[in-house]
Amino acid sequence: MALDVPAQLILFSIPSLIYFTSQIRRGEKWRSVLKNLGLNGCNGAFYLAGVGVAVAVGGLMLLVLRMVPSSVLESPMVSVSVYAGWPLSLSSFMYALLREAFYVTLGEEILFRGLLGGYLERRFGFMKGNTVQAFIFLLPHLLLLLVSLSFWAVVVVQFLAGWVMGWLRSRSGSILPSWLTHSLMNVLGALSTMG
Repeated sequence: MALDVPAQLILFSIPSLIYFTSQIRRGEKWRSVLKNLGLNGCNGAFYLAGVGVAVAVGGLMLLVLRMVPSSVLESPMVSVSVYAGWPLSLSSFMYALLREAFYVTLGEEILFRGLLGGYLERRFGFMKGNTVQAFIFLLPHLLLLLVSLSFWAVVVVQFLAGWVMGWLRSRSGSILPSWLTHSLMNVLGALSTMG
């Protein structure tokens, strides 16, 4: 269970780093720029809301995955989960949570909810900005439809997840609750392949 370089975190953080640097050079205060990126703390109630969202949307995702034929889920193009065959234990859960948090979801939250979501909301308002952010977040997930059109409901739930995580970011002013939500939702999916 060795950990590699978090390439996705590094790659997805580059646009935010460019934004941060350019804003500082323009004379913006660094705290203001970090706040624009959602890189600040928030009220603890939003973390609890994030756990609730993770359970609700993650549970919905597990339900819609049952709509996908098992032959599709077991195909070599889909069943390449890093966690397949891992023992279902507390240590496996914690390792998966840390791995998902730092190798997958933090970079996505920095890019999609932090940089893009923050910018789009400031530019277009919450409803339009958050909806556009959720569609942009959905784009790479549309590749599932190239594997099988039976993933259509999964794609709908992924859009919903992106929208709700954007709502959490907007209400809290921080990407931290949506990062927690996203990490927990991914681990729920991982649990389904363990054991």
